[in-house]
Amino acid sequence: MTLAATPSTMPAPPLEFHQMSLADIKDALLKGWDDLRQSRTDGLLIGAIFPLAGVIFAAAFVVQAFLPFVFPLLAGFALLGPLATLYFAANSRQREHNDESILTLFKEPRLKEIQRLAGTAIMIFLGWNLSAAIIYLFTLGSSNEAANAPFFVRVFTTNAGWELIILGCAVGAIFAVVTLAISVISFPVVIDRNVTAFQAITISFHAMLRNPLFVLAWGAVVVAGLIFGAVTCLLGMVVVLPVLGHATWHVYRRMTY
Repeated sequence: MTLAATPSTMPAPPLEFHQMSLADIKDALLKGWDDLRQSRTDGLLIGAIFPLAGVIFAAAFVVQAFLPFVFPLLAGFALLGPLATLYFAANSRQREHNDESILTLFKEPRLKEIQRLAGTAIMIFLGWNLSAAIIYLFTLGSSNEAANAPFFVRVFTTNAGWELIILGCAVGAIFAVVTLAISVISFPVVIDRNVTAFQAITISFHAMLRNPLFVLAWGAVVVAGLIFGAVTCLLGMVVVLPVLGHATWHVYRRMTY
């Protein structure tokens, strides 16, 4: 399959896609782990994850009204995953190409296209959290069932709670699939090739059409990793994010040529 997008300002080279298998996920993760061991990029997250975890969980503890929004906030982080792991993918590219400075990847004209992709990811993240808030307000938030019970008891023992779970999961799945389609390899593409943000999104969409089962399986691996990071009070993110970010670069390299 060949994809050629050639706007006058930023011509894009033709791109073809390999047929991927589930074994490629294991290979990408192993290479991502190797990049982490060699680069020790996990250290960059230690100063950010610890304070963030403290703020989120302290807010939920002190302000009980914030509790219903903790899960959508943490779950929605998966939608920001490609943006959050961009530096690690760039680091893997630097290692592969033996570039002197990673900062060269974040200069014009790439910087503008990266910013556009980042803006798209942030808008999707905000859209999900707004949708989650609306779902809560029209289900559990407006219900009097077990009004004096703890939040999690209400969620799992009331009709309104199960409506919240079912609707939230259904809408979240839609956001997740859309995010996968437009960003599974768009960030690695935009730092590696002379393309616009729109072209990168188009390439990512075609990559999913070419390998739908692989992309969905990769998305499941990402979600599983982020769940692990979340249930460890975000501390697991110190390892999960770098490995996934580095692995994303290797997914892109194996998928395209």
